[in-house]
Amino acid sequence: MRKRSIWIALLLVLALTLSGCGAAQNDASRSGGSPGGRGAAGVAPSAPAAESPAPSPGEGSGAADSGSLTGGTVAPALDRKIIQNAEVELSVKDVDEALGAIRDALERAGGYVQDNQMSGTREQGRRVTMRVRVPAGAYGSLLDLLRSLGEVHSLHQWTNDVTEEYLDLEARIETAEAHLAQLNKLYERSGSVTEMIELEREIARVTADLESLKGRYNFLANQVAFSTISISLYEPGVPAPSRSPQTLGERMRDAFLFSWNATIAAAQELLIWLVALIPGLLFLVLLGGIIALLIWLIVRAAQGRRRPPGAGAGGAQSGPGPGRTSGPAQDGDGPGGPEAQPGGE
Repeated sequence: MRKRSIWIALLLVLALTLSGCGAAQNDASRSGGSPGGRGAAGVAPSAPAAESPAPSPGEGSGAADSGSLTGGTVAPALDRKIIQNAEVELSVKDVDEALGAIRDALERAGGYVQDNQMSGTREQGRRVTMRVRVPAGAYGSLLDLLRSLGEVHSLHQWTNDVTEEYLDLEARIETAEAHLAQLNKLYERSGSVTEMIELEREIARVTADLESLKGRYNFLANQVAFSTISISLYEPGVPAPSRSPQTLGERMRDAFLFSWNATIAAAQELLIWLVALIPGLLFLVLLGGIIALLIWLIVRAAQGRRRPPGAGAGGAQSGPGPGRTSGPAQDGDGPGGPEAQPGGE
C-alpha cells in the first residue's frame, strides 16, 4: 500500500514537470517568433514565396482560368454551329423586277434558288413562292434587300443550334475511322478463314456506320454553311382596259360566232361519243348472236324430243294411195256396198 502511494506521487511530479517544460517552450516561441518574423520579412520579403511548393497542373489551370476571368482576358468562345432560317411574305409592284433583283443578289453572294413557283395573271395578280439558299454570311444582307423590294407583311426567323450533334458526330467519325484502321490491320494479319470472314463482316458493319455518320455530318455542315429563306411575293392585279359599247352588228356577229363554236364543239363531242361506243356495240352484237344461237339450239332439241317415234315413215305408208278408196268405201258402207244390194242376203 505504501509502495503504491509512492508510485502515484512520482507520476504526479513527472506530469507536472513535463507540462511546465511545454509551457516554457511555447512562451519562448511566441516571444522570439514575432521579431524574427518581422526581421525576416523586412530583409527578404520574397523568401516565403520561394519556399512555397509549386502548384499542381490542375491548380495552375484553375488559377489561369480565374486570372483570365478577373484580369479581363476572355478565352475564345466555342465555334457554334447555327442553322439560320427565315420566311418572308411581301407585296411588290412588279414581280419580274423583284425576281431579277433577288437572282442578282444570290449570284453575287454565291447562293442559288432551290425551288420557284409562279401562279396567276397580270390582270388578277401574280404570286411567286420560292426557296433560296444563301451563304450564312450573306443571310442578313439578303433580308435587307427583301425589305427594300416592297411592303413586308410577315417575317419569321428562327435558328437551330446543332453544335452538340456536330461535335458528337466528329468524335464518332474519328472513333469509327480508328476502329476501321485497326480492323484492317487485323485482317492483314489474320490467318484462318473463320477469322477473315468475321473480320470482313465487322469491317462492313463499321464502314456502313461510318458512311452514315459522314452523311449526317455533311448534311449538317451544308445546313450551317447555307441559310434557307422562303420568299412569297404578291403583285396587285392590273385592271383590264375598258371597252366601248358594242354596236348591234358586233353583238350579232359575236352571238353567231358563239353559237357556231358551240355547235361545232357539240358535234365533235357527239362524234367522239359515237366512236367511243363502237367497241361496246360490237361486243353487244357478238354477245346477242351467241345468245340467239344458244336459244335456237335449245328450241330445236326440244322439238326433236316431242316428235313420236316412226311418225315420219309409218305415216307415209298408212296414208291413202292414189288409186285406192278410202276406208268407208272398202268396208261396204258406201252405196255400192253389201248393204246397198238387197239380194245379197
